[in-house]
Amino acid sequence: MKFIFMFTLLFAGIVHAQVWEQSGETADNIPTDFQARPFVESDFLKYPWLKEFTNVVVINKSNEGSDRQTLRLFVNGKLSMMTKISSGRETFEKGCAPGQDPKIHHCSVRPYWSTTPVGYFDVDKLDENYFSNLWKTWMPFAVFFESGIATHQAPAGTEPNLGKRASGGCVRMHPNYAPIIFNTVKSAGMGLIPVIKRDGTLKTTAQGDVVRTQGYKTLVIVQNVVK
Repeated sequence: MKFIFMFTLLFAGIVHAQVWEQSGETADNIPTDFQARPFVESDFLKYPWLKEFTNVVVINKSNEGSDRQTLRLFVNGKLSMMTKISSGRETFEKGCAPGQDPKIHHCSVRPYWSTTPVGYFDVDKLDENYFSNLWKTWMPFAVFFESGIATHQAPAGTEPNLGKRASGGCVRMHPNYAPIIFNTVKSAGMGLIPVIKRDGTLKTTAQGDVVRTQGYKTLVIVQNVVK
């Protein structure tokens, strides 16, 4: 019986290690921030195409400076709201060990780096009551903008962490503010927008014409700057 028990633990550990390896992310593979042009408010004058977006959401994931861990919402080029957030911990999440439960032990289903990506992003989709299969928790008022990363309401009990890095990669907000972002994006709806590259430059044709497409009239900018 003891041999069977030890074999079971060993087998579970091997499976866990295989999942870790197959995830494509390892503790040694430290991600680096994408190089994108930092946003400043004068950009609305310098880059008129910004005003083709009804909303511009600017997130600073820095852990230092007066502007650290903040989200600013610009509507029609004017600052409408600013609030504290919690972006990704920027650490390697080892994933749940055999026998652990994500909700009880606060671990992820698989190993990965809890990084909030830097760059300029379109909004992918809205989900008012999204459930994360990775962390087995609810993400109310989710506004997705990059590979499963979204702005959303902070899980109950995590509100005191707002203002510092504390999430699994998403951008958490206070329950008073997450619905505002969600509804503002929803109200602006979709339309013809310029295609913005992740580095913050316009996509143009060989002739120099701006490429446009149908999408949400909201641009999300994530940066890591110390102010």
